[in-house]
Amino acid sequence: MTAIVFDLDGTVLRTVKAYRDVLADAITSVRGDAPDAWLETYTASFLECFAECEPEPIRRTFARIDDCDDPERYATALLEAEIESFSPPPDARRVLEELSAADTHDLGVLTNGVRDWQLAKLRGNDLEQRFDAVVASYDVGAHKPAEAPYRELETRLPADRYVMVGDSDSDIEGAQAAGWDAIRYDGGSFEDVLAAIDSA
Repeated sequence: MTAIVFDLDGTVLRTVKAYRDVLADAITSVRGDAPDAWLETYTASFLECFAECEPEPIRRTFARIDDCDDPERYATALLEAEIESFSPPPDARRVLEELSAADTHDLGVLTNGVRDWQLAKLRGNDLEQRFDAVVASYDVGAHKPAEAPYRELETRLPADRYVMVGDSDSDIEGAQAAGWDAIRYDGGSFEDVLAAIDSA
């Protein structure tokens, strides 16, 4: 059995917007505008929280903004903005459906992020049911390319072979260090991913 494991953000789900614009949309939906100070504080603080795998990093980050009176509301707005802004590549649904129906493949997601947050994005795009296992970096307290997320995926999805499909160096380098095959996805057709898996 081969486990084909996909990165989430930038691979299974993509956006044409800069993330700063997604963040600005979320803030504007609550308070009517998105001050530069909010955007800059959020970006810097989130990176600190996320790097250390602090609990509830999105809500905690909004709480660090001086005049943010309802961090939970802003966090909810940001999740909604991400769900609205991110969508699968054009033929991804069909290819994932074909792969999930095949007896020779299991499908997984290995994502740097908070589990509930990332699952909500999969559900919001009607994709959660396509995957046999989802591992988020917060599940193990370490982000790709660290070894722990890859080993956790192996525990949850036993297979003879693992193939990582991702858009970043951390996806590829972490997979190779774990002894997996790795395929870089830079956009375009998911059919090309299938061809690359077959030839890897």
